[in-house]
Amino acid sequence: MTLAKHVFFLGLGGIGMSALARHLHRIGHVVGGYDLSPSPLLDRLRGEGIWVGHSENVDNLPEWTKPNVHEALTLVWTPAIPADFPLKRHFESQGIQAVKRAELLGAITQDHPTLAVAGTHGKTTTSSWLADMLMAQPAGCHAFLGGIDAASGTNMLTKPGAVWHVVEADEFDRSFHQLHPTHAAVTNMDPDHLDVFGTEEAFQEAFQIFGNQVTQTLILPHNLPWPTTKNLERFAVVDGGDDVPDRLDHLATVQAGARDVAFELHRNDPFRTCSFVAAPAMAGRHNTANALVAAALAYHANVGAEVLAQRVAHFGGVRRRMEVHLDTPEVTYIDDYAHHPSELSALLSAIDSRWPNRHVTMVFQPHLYSRTRDFGVEFAKVLGQVDRLFLLPIYPAREAPIPGVDAQWLFDNISSPDKHLVASDSIFTSLKACPVDVLVTAGAGDIDRLVPQALQHMQDRRK
Repeated sequence: MTLAKHVFFLGLGGIGMSALARHLHRIGHVVGGYDLSPSPLLDRLRGEGIWVGHSENVDNLPEWTKPNVHEALTLVWTPAIPADFPLKRHFESQGIQAVKRAELLGAITQDHPTLAVAGTHGKTTTSSWLADMLMAQPAGCHAFLGGIDAASGTNMLTKPGAVWHVVEADEFDRSFHQLHPTHAAVTNMDPDHLDVFGTEEAFQEAFQIFGNQVTQTLILPHNLPWPTTKNLERFAVVDGGDDVPDRLDHLATVQAGARDVAFELHRNDPFRTCSFVAAPAMAGRHNTANALVAAALAYHANVGAEVLAQRVAHFGGVRRRMEVHLDTPEVTYIDDYAHHPSELSALLSAIDSRWPNRHVTMVFQPHLYSRTRDFGVEFAKVLGQVDRLFLLPIYPAREAPIPGVDAQWLFDNISSPDKHLVASDSIFTSLKACPVDVLVTAGAGDIDRLVPQALQHMQDRRK
């Protein structure tokens, strides 16, 4: 695709869209966009010189979007924007063809060395950890992240002259089919987005199509079935003393009761080994796996063992990925993006590992009616393991309600003696009525808007 000098984003506040907007603005394009709701992220984009609007009225668009001002304009949109959205219709009436975010990302990375992270869970943490490893070297990278890097406060990391690009390969809407990375990893393939794929088989097929588009090396979990063995590398996290799986290229060995983990990377050749020992900066076995995958991909980009060991241990994390806002012996507060049963299970396991024998209160906001319906049994099971649960209404995002599927339906299927169905505007009244040791907020909707108030609530409990 040919990218115009002027680029307008519909859905600018999306985490992936804003990263692309930042990149284009940095390299000299005139960039702006629309989003429904104000946010701190949009405030930062505005402060960087990117035009931001919240009105659907075409009269409020910036001057440079008018046909008599620009020679050409590229319109970028996401599936979160309806096809008949007024601004989209306005631009298309001028003969401007709208392109999806995934197409733009594919065009930016085309013909450039690219490292991609795919998978149902762990994409953002792993790709951010990978970018951190590359940025620790003089050459750096260009990284388009699906979250806000905690250390830098941005979702776009870059160094002038960098060769490698780092991207998340998002399966939603088959977006990752626009990518042809040099090396890539699939962290896991738990079924999700069945509203898009229809069946688990179609979901798996989409990943296999992506895998076939990787030009050199594809890194997979050791036990993930795959139709070919060409250019594959396998990874695993094992406990010390356990048998190591066959056909293994990348290994992390966890010793019981110890924080240090032994990492061993091979890169398709058992005689080219990179080994180091480090205590992963993020808790949980799933984050050890994320660190291993990031290190394996970084190793393919020629990052050495010393840098890998340092960044595994000192990675600053990603906002809303097991983000610890407060940690004292009396009270602890964690916020996380978990919105799938497997992610909630991994989160609870990591919390138990880092804060054993503590009482956990979770505030959970389900995301999407379809996901709640498709995994209702699994959600009920994992949420029933929480010591105390506050369940919020389902965040609909792009979906219309599904008859019979709501928070009450999920709530009724959770077998827990200490569960509460609450609204967002009453959650803190409910929390004040009970003792809270470890508080967890989790979900992919707008629950992050509660974080400042939740932090203040927990800080007040210390007084």
